[in-house]
Amino acid sequence: MQVLYTGNETYLSFTNAYTTAKELVEEKSSEYISIDAEKEEVSKIIDTLSSFPLFASSRVIFLKRVYRNRDRKTLIEFLLEYLDTNLTDDIVIWEDQKISSVTKYIKYFKNKDTLREYNKITKPSFRKYVQERCLERDITIETNAMSILIQYSNYDIQRFENTLHKITLLDSTSISEKDIEDITADTLEENIWHLLDEINSRDGKPLAILEKIFLQEKDPYYIFPMIVRNLRLITLTKYLLETSSYDKIASRLKIPPFTVKSLVEATTKYDWEKLLSKYEKLSNLDYEIKIGRIDPKLGLTLFCTTA
Repeated sequence: MQVLYTGNETYLSFTNAYTTAKELVEEKSSEYISIDAEKEEVSKIIDTLSSFPLFASSRVIFLKRVYRNRDRKTLIEFLLEYLDTNLTDDIVIWEDQKISSVTKYIKYFKNKDTLREYNKITKPSFRKYVQERCLERDITIETNAMSILIQYSNYDIQRFENTLHKITLLDSTSISEKDIEDITADTLEENIWHLLDEINSRDGKPLAILEKIFLQEKDPYYIFPMIVRNLRLITLTKYLLETSSYDKIASRLKIPPFTVKSLVEATTKYDWEKLLSKYEKLSNLDYEIKIGRIDPKLGLTLFCTTA
């Protein structure tokens, strides 16, 4: 088998590629070799592909991120020639991006009908996907619970699959709204975002959120930099949004692509003057806390009431 998995829905493409590779290993008792082509030198990849298996009559080679290799032209040229002459190895290739269909690389697999593309699905399709996955697990979810699950997943398949795994651990075939709310209980990261929203809202109640965070017994010295980090992400997103796409923003900020939309929405609530004001207050509080002039919990409370 020679198959290429690609597309911008990287969780599904990788999951299916990895599953295929492992199934081939078990089916044929083949030697398994995994290569991250993004980090490996082309010469070493070529040497590995050109060598013979040491412990089995055949190999399953899981080749990742060929298109991100610094010398991808040389690598792809060799790879396509190798695939035409290879008679023993099974090659499973995974790319963590969508690649133009006009490239020789994509055309090769498309012509052989071994191209597997997984791209982001629409919101209506996401609901259908969730329903199908629950049906596969013999899980019935109430209508309201389904809506909460989808909202929490933010139309991100990986996030949904992680939650679905937690649902299966409940050992119940009927899932209620309360079950979903318990499973998707707010994380500290989500509470920090909620806190900033409440601070920024005219009728917000940030102290209630802050109290909830304190009840999690998180160290205030840890909470403070998280607030700074999230404000920094908002500021950088606001700046990059003028010249960059969502994908480029995610890449520049080193954050999951699905989080960019919420960041962009957050930027609409902050003008530059307001961001500067919050930074100044955080900076002053940080100094007062570090020199021991103010208790960190009190400092956070003051920030929530005066920001």
